[in-house]
Amino acid sequence: MSVYRVVITETPTDWTPSGLDDLPPQPSEPKTQLGEYPDLFAAVHAAIEHNRQSQGQQNRHWAIVCEVGSTGKTWRGLRICTPLRYKIASIWWPAGWEPLSPFDVPLCVCRTQGTLQEDLLTYEQALATMKALNQQAMDRASTLWYVMIAVENEPISRSISYDPAGLQTTVEIRKIHIAQPAEGGRGDCSHCPARSLDCTTLAGQ
Repeated sequence: MSVYRVVITETPTDWTPSGLDDLPPQPSEPKTQLGEYPDLFAAVHAAIEHNRQSQGQQNRHWAIVCEVGSTGKTWRGLRICTPLRYKIASIWWPAGWEPLSPFDVPLCVCRTQGTLQEDLLTYEQALATMKALNQQAMDRASTLWYVMIAVENEPISRSISYDPAGLQTTVEIRKIHIAQPAEGGRGDCSHCPARSLDCTTLAGQ
């Protein structure tokens, strides 16, 4: 099971972050930690709140989210997960499920096949795209629904190969997570044919 640690590092004097989960260039070794979390989004929320306060106080202490015990490119034993970037995935509209808002995410999304949009987006861009696509899906009785996928920063593995023709192939594997916007919920599952199953257990996997 993954453990996410929020560590504190010191930012360069001339660095301006593009967001509250941004990563300083060539971050220095962590000086201390805020805490550890089993959930990525809880860790990111804690880091963002710390960084918001740091900006208000104009100090150089910056919080970064890392996975403990995972090989990263920057620090030994820590793989840097922030900043998160987002993609939009299309999934099959679950049978018997009805959304209450375009930001809803069904509990059974983990059992649904979908395709990923290749473009990496900021949280605000992804949220706006999800809203537009799902509002259209609700208005037109679509068979598809759209969810936000959070992509961690550093890959968990990276391999480079070369073929005789002189072509290089780079393969990076990154962890992704289904994001649940604060503006939405889980929708209405009262008409789902599998409503007797404990979908909360499946959603946490």
